[in-house]
Amino acid sequence: MGDEPKSGDEFVKLVSAEGHEFFVTRQVACVSGTIRAMLEGGFTEANEGKITFPEIKTAILEKTIQYCHYKLKYNGASVRIPEFPIEPEIALELLMSSNYLDL
Repeated sequence: MGDEPKSGDEFVKLVSAEGHEFFVTRQVACVSGTIRAMLEGGFTEANEGKITFPEIKTAILEKTIQYCHYKLKYNGASVRIPEFPIEPEIALELLMSSNYLDL
């Protein structure tokens, strides 16, 4: 499709276990130490600009991406940082995902 970013662009495609695709900027994606290592190393993901997470559900990956935006926005902020909302029913899966993604 013509409107999708190419792998050489500043965007990265993150794919959930269910196949849902999220396009995020490389800066946001690299908040994750795991994703940064994949994109900066000699991995296939670095060439394709696409990373598939077969173990991370769509809702969890979406919330993780939201957290990456939040962390990037408030890193080093001198203002009061608002609480990041986490629904109790996804807390455990989100914790496991965050641990794997080195957030």
